[in-house]
Amino acid sequence: MTMHGADSYAASGHASSDLVRALALTTQFGERTILDGVDLAIRRGEVFVVMGPSGCGKTTLLRHLCGLLPPTLGSVSVAGHDLYAASPELLHDLRLRTGLSFQGGALLGSLTVLENVALPLRENTDLPPAVVLEIARMKLDMVGLLHAAELLPSSLSGGMKKRAAIARAIALDPEIVYFDEPSAGLDPITAAEIDNVIVKLNKVFGITMVVVTHDLPSAHAIADRIVVLLDGRVAALGERDRVWNDPNPRIRDFIERRLPAEDSRGMDVIAHLEV
Repeated sequence: MTMHGADSYAASGHASSDLVRALALTTQFGERTILDGVDLAIRRGEVFVVMGPSGCGKTTLLRHLCGLLPPTLGSVSVAGHDLYAASPELLHDLRLRTGLSFQGGALLGSLTVLENVALPLRENTDLPPAVVLEIARMKLDMVGLLHAAELLPSSLSGGMKKRAAIARAIALDPEIVYFDEPSAGLDPITAAEIDNVIVKLNKVFGITMVVVTHDLPSAHAIADRIVVLLDGRVAALGERDRVWNDPNPRIRDFIERRLPAEDSRGMDVIAHLEV
């Protein structure tokens, strides 16, 4: 079995700093245009945050980037490979290198937390059962949930379910993990804990993170770079602080309407990592 860690592509000669590139992505559903000519690149080892108001195309973009939805026009490449022109074998390999953590968590209610995390390993490797469970325990420990390994999902809080979903998303040592609204439905303290997990996995283990969120405190706490979508187009793209201070009136309106007057979650993440 080959584990697909953050160094796998570099070791194979794919040393470009851009891991994922989207070119002229356009998505249409009937008469409605959801995305209109979106260009962006996601760098290896960064936390890349996608922001924008409801209906701007954030989740559609995420589905394009992770290979779940072909665009109407345009292309997505991962490590130099065109995702939607890849052979079935290459596409399978690229998907094994990708972790997904969507809003609901999609945990199987009849399996324990440990069994849920072990599921990708059972389905995609030929490792002995004891090794599979040991790796699953390691992943739970990485997100601070080892103590809940034998519980059923119905026994978990919302934040614990998010952590379990993240542990399952990293089970196969992916190079990149996609998150859709990881703090949705959580109180500010629990949301900050999920921010901490994302930053830890990025900084300590080098996993590239792509996070779609409407939660501006979370975005500010975790992002290296940010793209803001407005009306299906890229309105701002760059380093977090540059986007945060963008003078574009529409960007200012979006940020100032949604960001609380004071927020310390960015410092909470830093303090947590320094402990």
